[in-house]
Parts: sequence; structure tokens; C-alpha cells
Amino acid sequence: MKLRKVLLQATSLFVVLVITLYFGYGRVHGAEIQGKASRIIKKIEIRGNQRISTAAIRNSIRAKEGDLYDPHVISQDVDTIWSLGFFDNIGVEFEDMPDGLKLIFVVTERVVIDEIQFQGNKKIKAKHLNKQIVIKQGDYLKPYLLKLDEDKIKEFYIKKCFNRIQVHAESKVADGKTVVIFNIDEGPKIRIAEIEFKGNTNFKRRKLLKQMETRQKHFPTFIFPGRFDKNKFESDIEKVKEFYMNNGWLDVEAGWEITYSDDNRKMYITIHVKEGERYYVESLQINGANLFTEEELKEKLKLKEGGPFFLDAVEKDTYQIRLAYGEQGYIAAIVKEKHTFRAEGTKVDISFAIEEKDRHYIEKIKITGNDKTRDNVIRRQLTFYPGEKLDTEKIRDSQRRLTNTGYFDMESGMPAGINFEQGSEHGKQNILIEVKEGRTGMLRFGGGYGANIGAFGDISYTDRNFDITDLPKSWEDFLQGNAFRGAGEILTLRFSPGFERTEILVSLTNPSVFDSPYSAGVSFFNYLRWYREYQQQDLGSRIAVGREIQRDFVVRLSPEFDIIDIERRDDKEDTPQDVLDVEGSHLKAGVTLSANITRTDNIYMPSKGYDGESSVEFAGLDVDITKYKIKTTKYNTLFEVPKWGKHVLAYGGTFGIVESTSGKEVPIFERFFAGGYGSIRGFEYRGISPVDSKTGDQIGGNILMIMNAEYLVPIYKDIIRMAVFVDSGKADESASDINFDNFRLSTGVGLRLNVPFLGRSTISIDYGIPVVKEDEDETQAFSFNFGGGGSF
Repeated sequence: MKLRKVLLQATSLFVVLVITLYFGYGRVHGAEIQGKASRIIKKIEIRGNQRISTAAIRNSIRAKEGDLYDPHVISQDVDTIWSLGFFDNIGVEFEDMPDGLKLIFVVTERVVIDEIQFQGNKKIKAKHLNKQIVIKQGDYLKPYLLKLDEDKIKEFYIKKCFNRIQVHAESKVADGKTVVIFNIDEGPKIRIAEIEFKGNTNFKRRKLLKQMETRQKHFPTFIFPGRFDKNKFESDIEKVKEFYMNNGWLDVEAGWEITYSDDNRKMYITIHVKEGERYYVESLQINGANLFTEEELKEKLKLKEGGPFFLDAVEKDTYQIRLAYGEQGYIAAIVKEKHTFRAEGTKVDISFAIEEKDRHYIEKIKITGNDKTRDNVIRRQLTFYPGEKLDTEKIRDSQRRLTNTGYFDMESGMPAGINFEQGSEHGKQNILIEVKEGRTGMLRFGGGYGANIGAFGDISYTDRNFDITDLPKSWEDFLQGNAFRGAGEILTLRFSPGFERTEILVSLTNPSVFDSPYSAGVSFFNYLRWYREYQQQDLGSRIAVGREIQRDFVVRLSPEFDIIDIERRDDKEDTPQDVLDVEGSHLKAGVTLSANITRTDNIYMPSKGYDGESSVEFAGLDVDITKYKIKTTKYNTLFEVPKWGKHVLAYGGTFGIVESTSGKEVPIFERFFAGGYGSIRGFEYRGISPVDSKTGDQIGGNILMIMNAEYLVPIYKDIIRMAVFVDSGKADESASDINFDNFRLSTGVGLRLNVPFLGRSTISIDYGIPVVKEDEDETQAFSFNFGGGGSF
């Protein structure tokens, strides 16, 4: 009891003491502030500054000599001085003066870095590390920036495969100089030597590796260095699990262990997979569908009764049902999916509940953003019209067609967008088309090299949105690019001199005359080509009239008149008789009927779809021939690796046949040759054909048969791709040789480089190995093509 009483007394005294001190201080401090507040600032001093001038600090503060002391103003001045970024500490002091006080700002300047050193960096030079850090010599020393630069150096080393890098930054004063030192312990350079999977009974190692960004070291090491990034690797493990789940193994588990070689330079990763059991769809029901039968909708789904339960297919199938309704105008249809797991076993019950809503029709089509392109030029690319039901498939197709015109800004990411807005009444929608005008005219001064045409220069101007009737209102109007724009006509002016080929071309095409499905064009050309056996010059003009039969399917009729001049090569001792027979000038008048279809996802870099062209030519005067040619290519995306790119298989073929209608032989300049880029790689351009019996020179054949297959593997997105190809075919004498006899075969690898600043040009490098060849064939292992003619 006595102890308790003593504690209570002590506590009471302590509380009284605290209250007395608090209120006593408050009165004294308040009196002090109150005393200063009623006094005038007689003088302001700045102390502690050495590099920063007093005038610079004075100019930044609001307080002035002669002002009444205001604590709020002084507080703001402290903040202002601090925001200059030159000081580590700022204090305020007062001194009494007659009839006032002296206000003193005491500053402590930040240290200036005189020198930056790196210690312990043996594998990476200091000049490379200097480029990574933020702080520079002459900057003020800021501790948080030192920490930031430590992390930047670590990141740089990790990219170079130094996973155990340690960096510690410190500052020292030596000989009156402030030196920042980055102490580096590089550790060994560690590369991933192998990635192994254990427990993966249903998927092969190769299939699982495609789900990951982490790669083990292999050639070429500048692309596959075997770098280990912990965050990326952990994300890869989740991707592997997601892959299993999307294929029905919902209970999958994945872990890993990492071991190192004795010298700590090789990393071995083992990923342990516990797959579990696969889940299957026990029942699948679709409720609320009136527009479609349940069977019609089920055909569109990836999930099937009795089939595996693909987790990612749940969302995709929901989208497919909405897509089916969208194509019929039910754009507001609601589709809800529900899946439940049975208590026993690995069975899943799936149901889709559909609320169809109302069908929508197109009321108006509104176009915005087309400052230069005419409305009608845009409307003729659309596959939908006012008054018809709204079809989302036609919307997507129209958006693709607008993008592929090349009229609009491809670099914007969305050159042509299509959206909806409510119309004037229920059930009607307005279509909003928003485009971003791009640069359709391209003036090019450059050149290139083609495996088939050698080195060449190129001075050309191409405009895909030309308007010959849009005359300039002034010279300034012409220079600013506001004239001759907006009608969707295609103008090409080209002068392309070269060592093996020279071309002059003037061409103008209207792809939709009076907004009709008809096209018209005219071109004038002068084409000079030096072959091994002779020199050929084509001077002529062509008129082309076409009609779009279906979307992306065009038929053209092209009358043409040529003057063809053939001269033997002076440096050629033995000229083939077939060249001597046609030496001199020849008049040729002909007409060509052609058909072209292009249904690919991208006209410049297709990954799915197909394209094809065929033509039949009838010619007379001095050149009496009939020539038929067809070429097709199919593109398939085999699979796509996220953030990596698409694996594309392209395959196709070419067939051609030419016959004389006068009973004479087909002139050598109208015959077919095989070999070279765009034909059969591994052979020279025109290196495959029948040969002259005396000179051994290729003299061409009357038939052409070529088959190509190419597998494109992304190395770095769509910018760098590797190609593996197989080419086969022949050029032979006559129609009786339409068989697989004398077929040549080649295979090889190549690179495709799509450099953004080079526009749509692709650098192609191929190495072909002839597997089946004839003795008289001309072979060529490497082919290089940039900006030249010829393509797969």
C-alpha cells in the first residue's frame, strides 16, 4: 500500500511538471515570436556560401530589409533556397540591432564532385561504365543519385552475364578534392549452359522452352548470350504453368533448382514439373440462343464435350459467340460463361448464357481526320453501307483495307480507327471513321543491291494518294504539299541507273475510276539490261484497265507497245546462235489479261493468308507469241511466342509456258530462265535453263516450273528473322517437258532485316546449297538483296 501511494504521488508530480513546462514554454516562445513579429528587419546576411553567390540567394527570397518580420515568409524563403538544389542544410538565425533585428540565412553547400573513379572493374572498361551512370564530374554530390547509379551499374553487368556483381559507392576527400569511388566486385561471368525439364511427360522440352524468354547460350551468342534475369525467369515459370493450364492441366506445379560448374561460369537450370491430371469437359450447354441453333454455335467453339478443358478457350469461345452475333448486327449481345468443377474426378461442366438484345443497322457513316484525302476515296474501301445490318466482320475488313492503302500514318499505331455511336433512333448506329493523314509521297535518293540485278542507284518519287486535278493555288501551296493530293491515284517517277540494269519509268494509275470498281492506268518505260550473252533495251508504253470482281480480286486488260533492241556483247567471243537470230530491233504489240488476288493480313510482311497472280499474253508484229504464267504463295502462322514474334511458313509455286504463234522459235528475250533470288537460290540469276550446244551458254526454255518453301523464325521480333528454305524447279525446252525430270533442288538459310528507318525495304541475305543440279548450271552460294527486285 505504501509503495502504491508513493507511485501515485510521483506520477502526479511528473504530470504537473510536464504541464508547467509545456505552457511555460508556450508563453515564452509565443512572446519571442510576438516580439520579433513587431520588429523590423534591418539587415539580411547570407553565411556559409562559397561557390553560390550571395546575390543569387538574395534574389530568390521574398524577405527584404525594412520589412516587418513575418515567420511565414521566412519559412517560404527557406523552401525556396532549398529548391535551388545547391545546399545540404539551411538554417535561420537572428541578432538584435537598434530598432530591429538582423536576419541571417546559414547555408551548407553541397559538395561538388571533382573526380569519378571505378575500382575492381576488370572486364568492363571505365568509359563504358561512365555512360551508364547519372552523376558526372562537376555535379553536386547527392547520396540518392549514388544509390541509383549503383543499381544502374549492376543492371549493366547483369546484361553482360555477371550475375553476382556487387557495387558500393562512396565519396572521399583527397588532396582537397572530392572523389566518388564505385567499388566493384564483378564475380565470374555466368552463362546458362542448359535448361532441363523433369516431370514433363505430356510436352517435350522444346515445346516448353518456346513459352519462355530465358534462353541458354548458343550461336549466335550476341543474340543468345545465355543471360539469366531472375525476374524474367520467374515470369517464365508462370508462363510454363499457364501453358499447362491452358491445355487442361489445372493443378500443375513448377519449381526449379540452379547448379553451377566448378569454375562458376556455367549455370544449369532444372525445372521440375508436377503435371497432375488433365481436366475434361463433361457437358457444354448454350442457353438463350434464338438466332442460332445450339449446334451452330458449338461448331464455332474450341471447347467440345468430352474434349480437354482448355482454360484460355473459355474467354476465346465467349468472344467467338459474341463475334457470331456481331456479324449479324447484334453488337450489344451479352454472353456470360460459367464453368463448375465436379466434386469427384477432373470433370468440368460449362454453360454459356446469351442475352441477344436487338439487331442494329447502319444509319450514317461519318469520316473525320481526312484533311487532304477525299471522302469518296475512303468510302470506296469500305465493305459496308448505310441501311444494311451492322456486320463487325465487315468493319474489321474495312479497317484492314484502309490501313493497307498506305494513305494514312502507319507510325501512329492506329492509322484508321472505326467506332460506333448511337443513331437517331433505337437500333441504329452511326459508324465513325477516324483517320490520321500520313506522308503518302516519298522522294527517294538511294540505291541498293540485288542478287539478280547488281548494284543500282535510285532516284524516285512515289505518291499513293495523288490527285492530278488538284492544281496548286500558289507556289507556296505546292511546296507545302497541299497540291496534287487526296484522290488515291498512284504516281511513280523513277530513274534507276545500274551496272547491270537501268530503268526509267513514269506511271499513273487510278485504282477506282469515278468511284467505280474499274481502274485505269498508263505507263511509259525505258528498260536497259545487260545479260551475259547480249544487251536488251525495251522502250514502250502500257495502258491497263482493270475491274475489282470481288474484294481484293482484280482482273486487268493491258495493251502494250514495245520497241525491243537486241545487241550482242562486244566482250563475248562466242555468241549463241539464238542471240544472233534476234539481233536488231523488234516491234511488239500485245495485250495481257491478268488476275491478281491478295488476301493477307499485311501486304508488306504477311503472316497469314495468300496471294496469287496469273496472266496470259498475246503478242504480234515482229514478236508472235502466247505466254501464260501463274504464281501463288500461301502464308501460315505456325505459332507465336509472346514478345518474340511469329513463326511463319510460306510456300508456293510458279508455272509458266510460252509458245510461238508464227511457227518460228520463241525469241530468247521472251523465254524463261530459273535461278537466283526469288527463284531457285543457290544458283546464279538465269543460271538454270537449256544451254547452247556449242557455247554452253544458257539460252532459256519455253516452260518454267518452280516450287518454294520458306520457314521464317523471329530472332528479334519482326526486325531480325532467320529463314530456312527449300527451292526446286527448272526451266525446260517445251510443253512435253512438263514433268519432274531434270528438277533442281537447293536448300539453305538466310536472314531478313527490316530496319524501321529504311521504310518498307528489307535486307535479305541467303546462303543456298545446290542439292540436285546439272553440269551446265551456274551456281552461286550467297545472294544479297536490298531495295532490289525479286522476292519470294
